[in-house]
Amino acid sequence: MPKRQVLVPSVVYERIRPRLEASSHEVEILCWSTSGIRFADGTPISETDYKPEIGWIPIDLLFAGTSDGMTASDFLLFTEALIASGTIKWVQSCLAGADAPPLQNILSAGIRLSNSDSPNAGVAEYVMAAVMNVVHGWTERSDDQRNSNWNQKSWSEINGNTWLIVGFGSIGREVAKRAKPFGVEIVGARRTPTDDPLADRMVTMGNLNEVLPSADVVVIACPLTEDTRGLVNKNFLDSMGQRSILVNVSRGPVVNTSDLMEVLDSDRDFKAILDVFDTEPLEAASPLWNHPRVTLTSHIAGAGSGITKRGDDVFFEQLDAYLSGDDLRLELRQ
Repeated sequence: MPKRQVLVPSVVYERIRPRLEASSHEVEILCWSTSGIRFADGTPISETDYKPEIGWIPIDLLFAGTSDGMTASDFLLFTEALIASGTIKWVQSCLAGADAPPLQNILSAGIRLSNSDSPNAGVAEYVMAAVMNVVHGWTERSDDQRNSNWNQKSWSEINGNTWLIVGFGSIGREVAKRAKPFGVEIVGARRTPTDDPLADRMVTMGNLNEVLPSADVVVIACPLTEDTRGLVNKNFLDSMGQRSILVNVSRGPVVNTSDLMEVLDSDRDFKAILDVFDTEPLEAASPLWNHPRVTLTSHIAGAGSGITKRGDDVFFEQLDAYLSGDDLRLELRQ
């Protein structure tokens, strides 16, 4: 019986080869690059032998700088190759969601697609670092150091804060794990009512306006859906506290940018930490770049140093379940 074929980008093969060799499952690895598809030993594959069943989209395809020879367009090209094979039945992605057009194309082709929770620990650490950077005023501290200014200014603690986490899924729970030991009260928000040991309180999305005024920090960690598109609008922002901080590590369109700009330009002491935007890369002319109340990064919240290993771990966990005929822990639905 022929081995089941797994199509992976060639750049990751040497990294995962020891784990493949130690696996109890025998598979045939096909290595993709923009110059063609070959067997793992570099032998060209014939059209009659090319029947991949499984595909893996590793983080290397999204952050071109992490791997030699990768370019920003390889994500799209690889997903096109997966679909064009006509034999792929299941794909493991490295992303938490599926709103990226290449992933939507996979779902539209009727192929099973699994998401990944590998970015989540990094996103949570990013949230902690970014919020504390803003709350503690590290920009001013850095300026003082450069200017040899001995400034013994008091600073705010997050101890005693209330953080509202909108979208209390795997990312939101990772944020809660890290914030609670600092003495932060956690309010989680989900579509349906549920209790969670990591939250001091849980509310539904329909009750957000009741808790927004008392939240010092509002973390947006929900997926982008038709229900969440434009969720953070004028009414939402007006309900937030006068000195609160909005953190968006979800997707850009969850926040209405024009409504956000109106609040940022008002006389409120309101701040925003933004890692995602309506259009990416963010246009050079966007007023967000230089706004004094905005801390801005280039969609890198999940790109921590541990994401590669965690992504590999998820792939092998899911691959074992798939080949064993077991349920997949992570799977997206159209």
